Amino acid sequence: MHGIAENSSLVKKVFDTSLHVKPKDRVWIQSWDYTLDLAKAFASECSLLACPCLLSVRYEDVWLRSILQGSKKQLGSITPQEESALEETDFYVFTMGPKNPVPWGSIPKEKRGEVSVWLDTRYDKSLYARRWARVAKAHKVRMLAIEATLATPERAKAQGLNYEEWRDVMFWGCMADHKAIAKRARNLASLLSGRGNISISTPAGTQLSFDLDRRPVSISDGISSEEMAQNGRIVFLPAGAIEVSVDEESAHGRTVFGAPVRLGNEKIENLAIDLNDGRIKRHSATRGSDLFDRYLRKGGKEAGRFAFFGFGLNPNLRRGFMQDDKVMGGLTLGFGSNTSMGGKNSANDQWWASITRATVRLDSGSIMVGGKLLI
Repeated sequence: MHGIAENSSLVKKVFDTSLHVKPKDRVWIQSWDYTLDLAKAFASECSLLACPCLLSVRYEDVWLRSILQGSKKQLGSITPQEESALEETDFYVFTMGPKNPVPWGSIPKEKRGEVSVWLDTRYDKSLYARRWARVAKAHKVRMLAIEATLATPERAKAQGLNYEEWRDVMFWGCMADHKAIAKRARNLASLLSGRGNISISTPAGTQLSFDLDRRPVSISDGISSEEMAQNGRIVFLPAGAIEVSVDEESAHGRTVFGAPVRLGNEKIENLAIDLNDGRIKRHSATRGSDLFDRYLRKGGKEAGRFAFFGFGLNPNLRRGFMQDDKVMGGLTLGFGSNTSMGGKNSANDQWWASITRATVRLDSGSIMVGGKLLI
């Protein structure tokens, strides 16, 4: 990622604020072959704290070969060594990768769903992730993923991003004040977890309303908790968002995504979506409309149903670098699957994008004005 000083700062942030690691706690560091400098910094901090530390390394070529040559049963299995190590671990920290984009086109279709990438079962539906979560929950392991390590020159080229900018944005996103983010998230959660009507407007033309329905609130604040460990959930850095599913049939109006929506190295420009009774009735775009059509076809019957919304809370992140849902001042709107958020949509996929300069009202009170949170 960065140099020695930056890696050391990130490690202290993770240990002191996100995980609250104490002397003698047992730590497992899982690194990719290209993130060993950061893994070394974690191991050094463990040594200073007298924490028993296991450092394991995943090599990209070996990992890919195991996917291509292994059976579906092998892909879904946790090895006895992994299970034993996890049972003896208090904190599991892993860097995300690999360095190159996963070559999904080279992986047989019947195996793709068994490849574990995110590990967290909210996003990773592989059998491996489910089995991992079962062990982690049983032993209340606190888990954290460094998502910032996805910013590599190889991935930047594939995504059409400037590598140095992306790397720096991700690093400083990890270094945000997570306690301040958590406080703001708690204040918002007290409002979003109840009932009421949300209305949204933007200068680009959004005029949308929908109802809250006492759904559970999902918070990404960069801080692990005992409850997260009991549920097998993972903290991802950078962090900084709050989201909630809504009454799926209540959304009416128009949403206009004034800024380009990036999908890999492709873009949808000036996407406008009209909703009635929570379902997409029509949509248009000046560029990339076929990309949204592709999502709707792939997602099944519920793909065009409104699902959730949320606020970005990280002041150190910037739009356009794969973390738009976490950028302070942004408002995320999502369609499709939301069952993992306590919703009723059972679509095959999920689609979301963020709008800017939004004014958001809950009944008669303002939550955000012109993209500035008031809570």
